Amino acid sequence: MKRKNIFYGLLIALSAITLTSCGTSNKGEGDMDSSVVENNKTADNPDAPNEVAAITCENPEWNFGKINEGEVVIHSFHIKNTGNHALRITNCVASCGCTTTKCKKEPIAPGEETDIEIKFDSKGKKENVTKTITVTANTLPPETEFKIRGFVIPSED
Repeated sequence: MKRKNIFYGLLIALSAITLTSCGTSNKGEGDMDSSVVENNKTADNPDAPNEVAAITCENPEWNFGKINEGEVVIHSFHIKNTGNHALRITNCVASCGCTTTKCKKEPIAPGEETDIEIKFDSKGKKENVTKTITVTANTLPPETEFKIRGFVIPSED
């Protein structure tokens, strides 16, 4: 019984340490500077390790404007590894099957640049469209989001 109490006490202490050590930010989604996405050591995350990869993109959102239903649009998000460790993208997915992604799988050295290609097929889509592309990599935080949006003019059919 005593061992069980010690075990639960240690478990509770470990949980408390883990919960209090996770950094939180008071920054709301609307407060994000949409002109630059950067996963790196910041004022909000000063305890980030020094040896991290970082994704920087000057334009993480792209508006394709108005297109006709059935059109396919292609866009490339130009990113740079502004960290001091090789960037390794492990996953690159879109929020919908109508959007495909193409990301470099080879390590991207610090200072090196590459593109994330997005292809959106508007077949079956109508009016306002927003799609999210999530890139998972060895960055802090590990996921970086990009968005495409626009308006699909319904076909006459």
